[in-house]
Amino acid sequence: MRRICVLVTVLMAASAAANDTVSVDFEVTADAAACTPTLSNNGVVDFGSRTTGSISTATFSQLGTRDITLSVTCESSTAIAITARDTRAASVVSGEDENGHAGARFQINGGQYVSEPARLFGLGLTAEKKAIGSYAVQINAAGVTATDGDKSVLVDIAGSANQAGPWAKSALLPLPTSQDYFYTFVQKGMLSPQPISTVSLPLQVSVTLANKLNSSQVIKLDGEAVISIVYL
Repeated sequence: MRRICVLVTVLMAASAAANDTVSVDFEVTADAAACTPTLSNNGVVDFGSRTTGSISTATFSQLGTRDITLSVTCESSTAIAITARDTRAASVVSGEDENGHAGARFQINGGQYVSEPARLFGLGLTAEKKAIGSYAVQINAAGVTATDGDKSVLVDIAGSANQAGPWAKSALLPLPTSQDYFYTFVQKGMLSPQPISTVSLPLQVSVTLANKLNSSQVIKLDGEAVISIVYL
């Protein structure tokens, strides 16, 4: 199976000083030349600065969402799917926020929460071995654009637990953490993969921090996911 892997690294620093930042770094490696992925803003997303004192000790804290775009260009029209896996899965932790909801809160796809454990990526451990939190990555279905050759094609996103299908549409589109689910592009009203020459795939990242993260040292959130482009 030929794949192009996109390495996703999420880093956060939550120090005792007002100097906390969150970034998402994407590094691209490729073992096949048929399709080439790139990411906007050099793959970096900044969640701003905060002090550890601003992080709730009672409930999980939603840090909000940031957007980034994955673009794929293929040498010829090709049917592809994407999947992902988490290399920090052992550190995943989830809990209720101030509104009594668990998981990562999104603005896209109906503004719902992603709370299924198989869709939450880990953010590493503190020096005291406490799980720091989790994040989720969703496809923004409303913003996907694609071409087939020199023609634009209207596409939806469909998913399947098997890269051979059958494919189905859903309201939420969170990336998996164990490469056990796949998303492909289908024509509007259809459920079979649509070959594409280019595609622009907006992604939204949502981060949630655990409570009671008091630490004598800087807290560095280190999440790593590998997104793979699979040829169908």
